[in-house]
Amino acid sequence: MRIKVTFKTNKLPILYRHRFMALIKEALRKSDPDYKNELYPDKDTMFSKIVKPFSFSISMPQERTIKREKFLVDDGVPTEDIVFYFPESSFLAFNVSSSDYQFIVNLYNGLLETKEFNLSSDIKLKLDRVFMMNEKKINSNEVIFRTNSPISIESKDGMPILPPIGEDVADLTRFNEHFNAIHSRIIKDIREDSQGLFMPLEFTPIKLKKQVVKHTLKGFREKTGKPYMTLTCFEGCFKLKGDHRDLQLLYQIGIGLRTGQGFGMVEVV
Repeated sequence: MRIKVTFKTNKLPILYRHRFMALIKEALRKSDPDYKNELYPDKDTMFSKIVKPFSFSISMPQERTIKREKFLVDDGVPTEDIVFYFPESSFLAFNVSSSDYQFIVNLYNGLLETKEFNLSSDIKLKLDRVFMMNEKKINSNEVIFRTNSPISIESKDGMPILPPIGEDVADLTRFNEHFNAIHSRIIKDIREDSQGLFMPLEFTPIKLKKQVVKHTLKGFREKTGKPYMTLTCFEGCFKLKGDHRDLQLLYQIGIGLRTGQGFGMVEVV
């Protein structure tokens, strides 16, 4: 299930994912507080093991301009970085995909109640429309995906693991081992019967590029004293083989780590 939400706003800082996470929490709180607390318990931190059954991406207007200026992270931490400015007549799109009907319904209803959301002290998101999007049905054991938001794959010690990109000679076998281990755990947590992957996944690059993403979380700032982290991800097109039921689920919830933080949303090509 997929929804698209359009907002009117004049600008967006490069550190934006954590604020859309806050928007999701606020919408769920308005619609169903018990569900929100189940998905985001009070002790939920950046190290939480709770797997979120969704992914999201942000689509900015093509006519945007870029400036480097000072802004405040949501708890008042000052930083200086890129800010995207948008034409007055344009819209910002917030795209969300999930395998959980209850999540989508609660998010949809909560967003309709949220006519305006403070992204920061000087940036407001004004709701324009919320509408359902068509979701494609995967019936084969092989599919080509295109990323809507960067994919993050990391080792257990937090080191980024990338597939071969361009002339890079990264070990695809090693990448697939980590890729399968991560998604077996994620899918096992998502499925009600705790069933992991029905068969191993096989990732094949088609046209990829490395993407370094600046991202922030309250837990990270409190632990490190730094305003943001830097994540090495990848984006582009790739082929994925596996059981069609696993491929459908990954299409719905996103691929890789941090999907609930705005990473790993994909589209079927």
